[in-house]
Amino acid sequence: MKDREDILAHVEDIWRKTEERGIVRNSPFLSERERGLFLEKIKRERGAKFLLLGGEEAERQAFFFYPSFMEEEECRELLLEDNPVVLLEIQGKQKKFSEELSHRDVLGAIMSLGIEREMLGDIFFRDEKSYVYLLRKMKDYLLENLQQIRHTGVEIKECEEALAPKQERIEEQIFAASERLDGIVSAVFHLSRGKAQEYFAKELVYKDGLVAKGSSSLKGGEKISVRGLGKFHYLGLEKNTKKGRMVLRILRYG
Repeated sequence: MKDREDILAHVEDIWRKTEERGIVRNSPFLSERERGLFLEKIKRERGAKFLLLGGEEAERQAFFFYPSFMEEEECRELLLEDNPVVLLEIQGKQKKFSEELSHRDVLGAIMSLGIEREMLGDIFFRDEKSYVYLLRKMKDYLLENLQQIRHTGVEIKECEEALAPKQERIEEQIFAASERLDGIVSAVFHLSRGKAQEYFAKELVYKDGLVAKGSSSLKGGEKISVRGLGKFHYLGLEKNTKKGRMVLRILRYG
């Protein structure tokens, strides 16, 4: 498996060739942190035009870059004709003898075929079936070679992305003294300020994919992830109370 620096250099090369040659190209799948690092690296130069593929709010997504002269709607039309990402459905051939498969089982079986992790997006489960996002160029190879996961014979087919489960999102109000991130994380996850600071010290808090400092201030629109606790979108200030506290709005992901 390539290390993070190699993957990010590869993605940057894809983006630059998109601009230089006036073509559309896609990246491999990246984690939220990798996407954030890439965008942080290029934002000082010029804006990249892209869509994210691999499921709404997925942990792992692929960039679909398009050149600056192209409009987003044109890009979406291209994706309808030839999407470089597919969603595959995996189920046991005989339900009676099928095992309950885990994320680790499915991931391990696919990677044992020599398919690298960056070729794969999120893996999820529904109604005793497994679903995996995959770069289309690997589809035929996987269909030909993945016949069994653990002791379960499987059948695989491409399916509509509409089958992907949507994450539950709940809008909430929280109270905080300011829009400092450490205070907001403390309020969202019901932590003491000291406990919240431990997460920052261990670099377990991410803002828009990048490791965040507790002292940073939010403006509204940021996506916050706290490893082991969950994630939320910060929507912004709703009002100030008479006692000088702030009423803030968040969108929590279930």
